[in-house]
Amino acid sequence: MRRAAKTLLLFSSITLCLLLLIPLRIILALTPKIRRPLVTSLVHFFGKIFVAILGIKVILSGRKELLKKRGVFFVSNHLSYIDGILAISLSPLIFIGKSDLRKWSFFGFFISLSETIFVNRNSPACIQAETQSIVSALSAGINVILFPEGTSTNGEKLLPFKSSFFAAPLKAKKLIVPLVIQYKGINRKAINNANKNLVYWYDNMKFLPHLLKVLELEEIVIEVKVCEAIEAPGQDTQGSASGRKYLCEITRQRIESCLTS
Repeated sequence: MRRAAKTLLLFSSITLCLLLLIPLRIILALTPKIRRPLVTSLVHFFGKIFVAILGIKVILSGRKELLKKRGVFFVSNHLSYIDGILAISLSPLIFIGKSDLRKWSFFGFFISLSETIFVNRNSPACIQAETQSIVSALSAGINVILFPEGTSTNGEKLLPFKSSFFAAPLKAKKLIVPLVIQYKGINRKAINNANKNLVYWYDNMKFLPHLLKVLELEEIVIEVKVCEAIEAPGQDTQGSASGRKYLCEITRQRIESCLTS
């Protein structure tokens, strides 16, 4: 009964969001400076609704005020597609996501309309244009979020970060704000190896069967730590290899430190 009600509520709210996004994207197709803030604000509003429907209780700690800034390059560890739902509820932002997200039935359409910057990790030739799209968003005061591990994990360790898109905050001279996502509890029980796969989503897990199990849950407790911001070196406006690798490494170190603290 709970799953049926939550499924209806979730899909209805996503559909309503789509019905608002579609005309917004059509009418303002040629004016991204107006469209993007409106789209991100709308998706942020619905993100809070999605979180409520899924029974997600968010515990915020650290530099929470940084979530209110604009033109921020957020960077986070990655454990599940739930991270994305959580992220849009925290701040108006757009994703840097794999191009194959477009293929997700229904949800792919929503992700596309949400101004996601799609990247092709298998094509280094595309990186320059993709990076410039991120720079343009940041320079226009739009927040973006990157999951630099490149995939979601089982939480046992932080994977190496891919450094390519750290060139964007260098070029745009924008703050990098590391986020640490930790799942703390499910249905009033502490997260452990026996229950974590109810919310963690990784490797070859199927999306829809997993989502249906998530919709059966009464409560998911997630802590989000907002770490100290990292300032991009102002003199490196070309996003040099050494500069982006430095930023990538210091961001990873900060996230890893927050994970163990």
